[in-house]
Amino acid sequence: MDKFALLLRLNPERWPNWERQIVQNTDATVWFKTGPRLPEDIHPGIPVIVLGTGGLGVVASGKTSSNIEFRSDPDWQDASQEYQEECKQTENRVCVKIRRVSVALTELKKQPNIAKLDRRRKTTTWIASEQYQAIKELIER
Repeated sequence: MDKFALLLRLNPERWPNWERQIVQNTDATVWFKTGPRLPEDIHPGIPVIVLGTGGLGVVASGKTSSNIEFRSDPDWQDASQEYQEECKQTENRVCVKIRRVSVALTELKKQPNIAKLDRRRKTTTWIASEQYQAIKELIER
């Protein structure tokens, strides 16, 4: 697999304030869990696409701004009440700088090479360069 960009999943039930914190034309700094991604594979400057769960589609894009760090989420208080303790736990996380974009899930599903991205269940997964380019073209429409 061509490990070109990271696909990060945003669950609005876990982070209800995401719409106020990720806005267009302004970089937001957010920490995402990396799960089983290898620390040596993730470094600053990797392109990022943020896919909202629950049919939201693509909600943000940007780049990583750190290596993987074993830490708690510094914005744990922005999580839903039931997820705050989980966010306080130290886990592998990566910091990203992202801006709000909007690509409907229906638009993603029209593209054969990205149609099934919403089926991925892990918070952080790799996408290939051609998948990233297809999403960027939809963002720039």
